[in-house]
Amino acid sequence: MVQNTNHTANCVPIGRHDGHVLELDLDKLLAGRLLIQGSSGAGKSATLRRIVEEAFEYMTTVIVDPEGEFANLAEHIGAARIVGSTLTCEGMTSAALKAREHRIALHVDLSDLDPEERIIKAAAFFAGLMSAPAEVWPNTMLVCIDEGHLLAPHVAGSARDAETRRTGVAALTDLCSRGRKRGLATIVATQRLAKLSASVTSELLNFLVGLNVFDRDVQRAADFLGFGPREAERLRSLAPGEFYALGPALVVTATLAKIDPTITDHVGATPKLVGCADHSAEDARRLLNLECMETIAAEPRGRSTALRGTRALDNFLLDPTAGLAVTTLQALARIAPNATTCTDICAHTGQQAEQVHAALDTLSALGAIETTHRETVRIARLSARLRQKNSNVDLVALA
Repeated sequence: MVQNTNHTANCVPIGRHDGHVLELDLDKLLAGRLLIQGSSGAGKSATLRRIVEEAFEYMTTVIVDPEGEFANLAEHIGAARIVGSTLTCEGMTSAALKAREHRIALHVDLSDLDPEERIIKAAAFFAGLMSAPAEVWPNTMLVCIDEGHLLAPHVAGSARDAETRRTGVAALTDLCSRGRKRGLATIVATQRLAKLSASVTSELLNFLVGLNVFDRDVQRAADFLGFGPREAERLRSLAPGEFYALGPALVVTATLAKIDPTITDHVGATPKLVGCADHSAEDARRLLNLECMETIAAEPRGRSTALRGTRALDNFLLDPTAGLAVTTLQALARIAPNATTCTDICAHTGQQAEQVHAALDTLSALGAIETTHRETVRIARLSARLRQKNSNVDLVALA
């Protein structure tokens, strides 16, 4: 680990502009955070790679990787790998706390999670970073977040996803706004400014802005850089690896720079075009196993299917949690777009947490709800099929 007392020694080279080296001041990054933004193919992920390759010896580094593209970079810097799908939310929080305490570099792979789980578990991880006790704040940490719009979207995909979105936005905004005093230097990379929450971008004081093609992205990027309409048009014609740099940790005026090459290869590069295989129609049917699929589709729904459904209903009716499960289901139906927490359901039903957890487990086993594991903050909502039948419900509070 590099220990430097000279302030200028904490600047790392990341590119070149007008014959000069473009440096990133890590001390000022800690105070002001950084946004890396560019459309697909702009070199956003390569820029994040370059920064990590240069900075990891100065600060403990965490790579939050929603798409699973940074495994080789993590290996290069000696980071331990966390797979989000194998840990509970409590486990994510605990891992973040221990990483801060022991100065452990991490690669947080969230690629195997569905969109909602990805937000919830990332939020739990960020909460762990932020809740570290004051005695470990001097253990400075560089938190690099790729595809930030997946973790803190500007708008929810639907009204039903609103609560999850609010959780993600609140966690990432808190990390950016209060992380400085806790020794957390945050870098957020995203393809689309229009898809990343404005609450997050408002906390970022340094910018690397590359190619933009959508009008809304161009306008927001131009606002960050202080560009007028004519200058904003330049953002549509930037080459891969070209970024406008601006901010206290970079340069004082918007400057076009070329980011230097990386040591590690970008895993998420666009694949080369490959044509269709030369199969006969008969071979294609065999490889697709179409005859087997047709047999399954043609199989009649006999009495055995009905009996399984009846037995499942009988088991539910005899279950001691059935009454509370029905009450819980009706409560969730009233707030189908939102989802809610186990704590809110306890307040609504007047039951203890253990009883509500049991009711949620019963409903989950029947496929009637979607829910997280039993943790401090357990979230539940109706299943997709019930939400579809119950779609004409206003956004309301549970209590």
